[in-house]
This record gives sequence, structure tokens and C-alpha cells, in this order.
Amino acid sequence: MSRLRPTRKLARQLSPSERGAALVEFALIAPLLLLIVFGVIDFGIAFANYENVRSGTRDAARMGVVNDIQNAPPCTINGVTVTPPANPTTTADATNALVCDTKSRIGLNESATKVRIGITGEAIGDDVVVCASFPVTALTGLTLPFLGNQVLTSTVTMRLEQVPDYTSYSEPGVGC
Repeated sequence: MSRLRPTRKLARQLSPSERGAALVEFALIAPLLLLIVFGVIDFGIAFANYENVRSGTRDAARMGVVNDIQNAPPCTINGVTVTPPANPTTTADATNALVCDTKSRIGLNESATKVRIGITGEAIGDDVVVCASFPVTALTGLTLPFLGNQVLTSTVTMRLEQVPDYTSYSEPGVGC
């Protein structure tokens, strides 16, 4: 109780106009402060998503160069759920498996993640290019003018170490 008394004395010493000035100052600064805080949150989420896209694309490219396409998880490709077989035997199944592995490694919304796979040839030493894109989303909506319509992209090029079972593929809407 004794701690409240100095605060009450201080409040009594301030005139009503000084208390009103503090409220006006807070009202002027609060929107800017909130914009900065929510901006940090939105940009932090966008950066984390970018790291997911980069890491997932790199992992998928590595899987592609060694032709590691077994046991791919199901995923959404062009709005259709695709379940690749555990051991793909056709080129289409192998391509779907690599696309699903890419989306799984990225770990974001699969229907919004778009993937492009390109191979320059089917010989060992030729290039495989894996590209993925994901739209930036604003969690709070306050940074939408800055982040709206932005797309996170990552492209990784590696040399084939094994003859690929898959072929080139580009999902509609891919941003790279």
C-alpha cells in the first residue's frame, strides 16, 4: 500500500492538461509502434518461409541428382492430390515423386508451392535444375502494401550423378 502513495501524489501533482498531453502523445506514437512490431512479425515469417523454400529446393535437387525418388509422400499438383508409388516405374510417376518430395521438403502450403524441374540431358554430368516458388503472405495485413504480390523463389542447379528416371516438368504458376 505504501508503494501506491507516491504514484498517487505524482498523479495529483500533474495537472489535467498534462495528463491529456500524454494521452495525445501516446495516440500519435501507438500506430507507428504497432506498424513496426507487426512489420517485424510479417517480415520474420516471410524470411522463415524463404529459408524453407531455399532449403527444400536444395534438398530436392540433391535427391534429383542421385535419383532418390522412392517413398515420396502424396501431394497436391495442379489442384489434384497425387500419390506416387513407393518405387516409381514410369517417367510420369518418377517426376510426380520428385515434385512431391520437393513440396514435402519445403514444408509450406503444398497447393500454393509451385515447382519446376529441368534437366539438360539424361547423361551423368548433365544439369538438373529445381526451382520452387511460394507467395508471400502477410499474417497481420498491415504490411500487405509492402509484401503483397511478392513471390519467394529459389533455383538450384546441380550435376546429375545418376541417370534420372524423371523428366522435365513445370507446374503452372511457377514464379521462376
